[in-house]
Amino acid sequence: MRSIVPGPESPYTIDECKIRGEADLVIFPENAEDIAEVLRDAYGKSIPVTVSANRTGLCGGGVPDEGWVMSLEGMPGLIGMGQDDEGYYVRIGPGVSVRTLTDTMLLKRIEGLTDLTPDACGRFRRDPRRFFYPVDPTEMDGSVCGNIATNASGPRTLKYGPTRDWVRWIRVVLPDGRIIGIRRGEHHAEGRRFDCTVDDVHLSFDAPGYDFNTAVKNAAGLYAADGMDLIDLFIGSEGVLGVIAEAEVRLTEWHPLLSVIAFMPDDDSALSLIDDLRDSTVSPEFLEYFDCASIDLVRRVSAGDPTLLTPPEGRCSAVFLDMDAGDGARMRDLADIISSHGGSPSRTWAGSDAGDRRRMFEFRHCVPKSIFDYVAGLKEEMPAINKMGTDMSVPREQSPGMMSFYREKLEESGLEYVIFGHMGNFHPHVEIILKDMADLEKAREVYDVFAAEAVRRGGSPSAEHGIGKLKRRYIGMMYGSGGEEDIRRVKRYFDPGFILNRGDMVA
Repeated sequence: MRSIVPGPESPYTIDECKIRGEADLVIFPENAEDIAEVLRDAYGKSIPVTVSANRTGLCGGGVPDEGWVMSLEGMPGLIGMGQDDEGYYVRIGPGVSVRTLTDTMLLKRIEGLTDLTPDACGRFRRDPRRFFYPVDPTEMDGSVCGNIATNASGPRTLKYGPTRDWVRWIRVVLPDGRIIGIRRGEHHAEGRRFDCTVDDVHLSFDAPGYDFNTAVKNAAGLYAADGMDLIDLFIGSEGVLGVIAEAEVRLTEWHPLLSVIAFMPDDDSALSLIDDLRDSTVSPEFLEYFDCASIDLVRRVSAGDPTLLTPPEGRCSAVFLDMDAGDGARMRDLADIISSHGGSPSRTWAGSDAGDRRRMFEFRHCVPKSIFDYVAGLKEEMPAINKMGTDMSVPREQSPGMMSFYREKLEESGLEYVIFGHMGNFHPHVEIILKDMADLEKAREVYDVFAAEAVRRGGSPSAEHGIGKLKRRYIGMMYGSGGEEDIRRVKRYFDPGFILNRGDMVA
């Protein structure tokens, strides 16, 4: 197990939120036993430990304030495969990304994997069907175990749900170094009370008293519900209760897809198209929205990059979706619905081969990538500046009002912005394009107003990215001071010294 002293520009003291932290040491465990050794040592010395993997987080959860960083990037990736009545599942370590897991399963390149059940790997190879891991958190290079720690979701949540729905088992290293394996369905609360023994570790505590909002996409706080499964307390806990060293995730059957980008006359026509498509026979796997300002941004970027697809001329918005490529009737229905909202075949892209679909996804990712690159450039002159993009969801009936609220407040503020993202789940990203530190201060004020409004409308201030350190103040907004203290109480039960991921979720 090696370690290094991080320098001032170390990649281990920053993540995609672009805020730099500080640490005295970076340690690279190779297995769960190494993690346990590090935590026992840190626990005895009261040294904070921040867990890091692929550093794709957007809320500063993996950015250390002090102490040690424990990087899991060198730990095992794909470990084994099993099969039960619900289908195939894969055991993974923190070293595997969503991209690697998905590509490996689709291509059935499973050499070296262990059979977790008799002949599971052989059955998988011989099965004429193809399978994949369906959770798409947009950032395909993120660690799957990191996604479990944050209950990450993304555009395909519309069809497949968040990470939580696909996790079968986790191996957790507790802050004091004890290791437990939690299998779904084995340990449930009586009401909110847990009193159970897991791998010779007796657990006796109460889950938070608030009700976790599952009516919308929600990644804010510890999961809590009457009769809840113990595994769900750790999924989405952002590493404040323990370190996920291994996990088992389920696969589902793959089918050919058609990707479609329909360019629409204006923002309202795109939004009304999305609303109709949710209830249509088209059955889209996701529904992504781009306002006119987003398309203008892509147009500017594509002018200097010949590899990118170029939007049609004239001001327009867009809707991006995937659907079953083998259903001609649904394709005809899609064309009719697009036309009824002012779109046309001449201003619609569609493709089912890998190259076409890849280019359309590059087009989609051009918006957030351009903003990431822009903020990274600003930091050279203004090191304290950071990206300001919303991650809020509301119920369907509240979505039109929330969209109007976003625009009204942003126009009043004078801030430049684009709105794009996962409108199939009423969860767009409002990206505020900053020019200077004065814009940052205004953006923070506007962001707080947005978060309060999302909660008031029955939504969440963090739909998929989690809380981390940057959004900690929204826990009290979501659950009140009593709910915030409930999270702190559970944290204190597992981690009395508050050494693990200190400052994440709650102070």
